[in-house]
Amino acid sequence: MNIENILKQIDKNTQPDVGAFDLALASHGGPRNAFCDSFAKMVAERYLDNSLDFDIADCAINCLSSWARLEKFSEFSWAIYRAFDEGEYLHPGQPPGTNEELYTRPMLRKAMSEISLKSGS
Repeated sequence: MNIENILKQIDKNTQPDVGAFDLALASHGGPRNAFCDSFAKMVAERYLDNSLDFDIADCAINCLSSWARLEKFSEFSWAIYRAFDEGEYLHPGQPPGTNEELYTRPMLRKAMSEISLKSGS
């Protein structure tokens, strides 16, 4: 089981199989936070390059947060979660259909840029 398998399960069933995250973590071979960051990064990258639609990406991050618990998320995983969370609803005065462009995509680009800067240091 890996991250790609989980995304395929979500695409097909809207939820991964019970234990899918545990199996993917074991396959990943690192600590839970590193796995969460890898998962969040892959979801964000695939969403930003339009190979994953919002509903699947949002569901994937929500499933990750249920499995890993938000209070245990790193700053990076938390930023990715918040970006998708902001895209789930209309903000006051916001035209319908603009959530992703006004909130999710800019917040994801910022989080991805910041993690690139940190890993490049």
